[in-house]
Amino acid sequence: AASQVHGGQFAAGFIDGSVRLYDARTPEMLVCGLRPHTQRVGKVMGIGFQPGLDPGKLVSASQAGDIQFLDIRNHSSAYLTIEAHRGSLTALAVHRHAPIIASGSAKQLIKVFSLEGDQLGTIRYYPTLMAQKIGSVSCLNFHPYQLLLAAGAPDACVCIYSDDNTNAK
Repeated sequence: AASQVHGGQFAAGFIDGSVRLYDARTPEMLVCGLRPHTQRVGKVMGIGFQPGLDPGKLVSASQAGDIQFLDIRNHSSAYLTIEAHRGSLTALAVHRHAPIIASGSAKQLIKVFSLEGDQLGTIRYYPTLMAQKIGSVSCLNFHPYQLLLAAGAPDACVCIYSDDNTNAK
């Protein structure tokens, strides 16, 4: 993930659950290394900068299902943890301007959370005649300015969800 505020800063997640922050403008490049996913080690599936427009914050999600909120100015433990999924988290999206994040799972489920950790909504597959199928979520992304969420699946299906409780488009 690349910082929208600090040009040259980017973060990378690794298979051991660690997160490293880099700054291409410095000679050593590595700014810090964190290990937020320690309780249930799983590879990092998504990273996002500036949740809620806070330039010092970072969000990291692991395959184990936990989402960690980190303050990169304070290299200690996470200031907030969300247990979003049980061992099946596959994707993370952080809205650039709105105070929300979303996580997807291999179990046909998308959850939307506030930056305080409150679950705001769930998108799941309901087997009805006209229901839109949600497959295993392989990627998520928010529109940068609107409350629209795109979800991709391995079967090449892309669904777009809006904030007004309409069905997938």
